[in-house]
Amino acid sequence: MGYAELIRQAWRTGRFTASPAPSGKRLAAGDAEGRGAIRGEMEEIVRRESADALGCLGPRGEGTMKLAPFVKFREEKFGAVLFETRSEKVFTLNPTAAAVVREILAGASEEDLGERLKDRYSDPSGKLAEEAETLVRQLRDKGLLAD
Repeated sequence: MGYAELIRQAWRTGRFTASPAPSGKRLAAGDAEGRGAIRGEMEEIVRRESADALGCLGPRGEGTMKLAPFVKFREEKFGAVLFETRSEKVFTLNPTAAAVVREILAGASEEDLGERLKDRYSDPSGKLAEEAETLVRQLRDKGLLAD
């Protein structure tokens, strides 16, 4: 039986345990506190890893951009970070830059990036599209984007 099936079975039956809770007591999934703690951790893992899935599964066509291999994207409360795993460099992104990278992960081409951002966010001045172009250029210069 694989890991995914074990998790499904545990959620159906309520019979599994997890490592000790911060309070030091052992959590059992059958009790509400245990289930909530385990579910919260699982949801956090899914949230963190979903950006990688978008990068791998997003549509790819002519002119679409993607993060370079060895570059990981992770959303944070302040915006996001890009982590280049080979050099172990971390680049912090403000919320605007994080939105641009999310569009890249979703399969935006350089030509339609500005339009996609304009559709999603209120930007009558068009400044967001200019900032997105600048960010894309900076990401390329640092080797964080692959075409």
